[in-house]
Amino acid sequence: MASMKEAKLLTHCVLLVILCNFFFCSFKALDTLKPGENLRDKETLVSAGKVFELGFFKSGESNYGYLGIWFKNDRNKKAVWVANRENPLLGSSLSLYIRSDGNMVMMDKREIPIIVNYGMLATSGNTSAKLLDSGNLVLTEGAKIAWQSFDFPSDTFLPGMKLGSFDMDKDHVRHQFLVSWLSPFVPTTGPFALGLDGKNRTLYTLWRRDGAFQHIGSSNGQSFRFSFQNSLDNNTFTYVSNNKEIYIMFHTRGNSISSWFVLTYTGEIDKYTVLNGEISIVDNSVCNGTSINLNECLIPKPLSCKDGNVFSDIRGSMPNSLIVNGSDRLGPSDCEIMCKSNCLCTAFSSLRMELDVDFTMGIRRIL
Repeated sequence: MASMKEAKLLTHCVLLVILCNFFFCSFKALDTLKPGENLRDKETLVSAGKVFELGFFKSGESNYGYLGIWFKNDRNKKAVWVANRENPLLGSSLSLYIRSDGNMVMMDKREIPIIVNYGMLATSGNTSAKLLDSGNLVLTEGAKIAWQSFDFPSDTFLPGMKLGSFDMDKDHVRHQFLVSWLSPFVPTTGPFALGLDGKNRTLYTLWRRDGAFQHIGSSNGQSFRFSFQNSLDNNTFTYVSNNKEIYIMFHTRGNSISSWFVLTYTGEIDKYTVLNGEISIVDNSVCNGTSINLNECLIPKPLSCKDGNVFSDIRGSMPNSLIVNGSDRLGPSDCEIMCKSNCLCTAFSSLRMELDVDFTMGIRRIL
């Protein structure tokens, strides 16, 4: 009788072990990707505190796929970091895994590997990738950091992230900039960049692709301040300058992620904050608090046209008789710049904008 009970108990134990093995094998670590695991297009990593989420997303209504990080509670799931801005994936069979050489690799139906940590390759297969509550994706190799997403910003400046110049004592200086998206739904690099000024390293500058620029922050050698900050800001900026690196970073009070900055596709710097669990914009001025229209404060190249450089936004479709630039990397801001430099141009729109969203066409008002 005892042996029958022992046999039943053994059977239950074996069944329990099988079930546990099943669940552990099919359940990925919430915040970590390890060798042998595969993150597919409908799956995500979530940071330990459920602050950030990493996964694949699509560009508007297109079939282009991107690997990105967004706030877990953001209903719009706007990515704060994108891995493959210039190399979109195709289709729905997307995956992320750690290859046998230790590098993070993305793949789509074409089965052409795209290395995520292209800037700093792993030197062994002993790696794992972890999404932190800071929004930083870190690839560790043993006990050291082999690569991290904070070293390759997209359009978003998060607390703890650094913007500036690094490895200045070496042959190849590394620069960390913010670069805007091409349009609201297309994360391809756009026409605006924000970073350390190349001529005066106490200044931070916003550039537009045509050469227009605006100084938007400065340091007195010890602290740093954006020109649009106000006295009630809850951000504390740090400015570091030595022979190896020059950078700025910021933290919010209590070291929580309650605010961050985004360089928009129109060249504005939107400040976001979390209030009562809701994300909202609290400031998007870049011109000493006097204007939110970048065109009013950029220092531009001389205008080609004496009149007609003011455009009105209209909804609709472009006429058949139009001139199309062959590049698919031009966003609405690029098209506006091109149109303003050609006095015969009467309207502009972006093809990438048309493909992904309802677009707004700019039409010249003759003054």
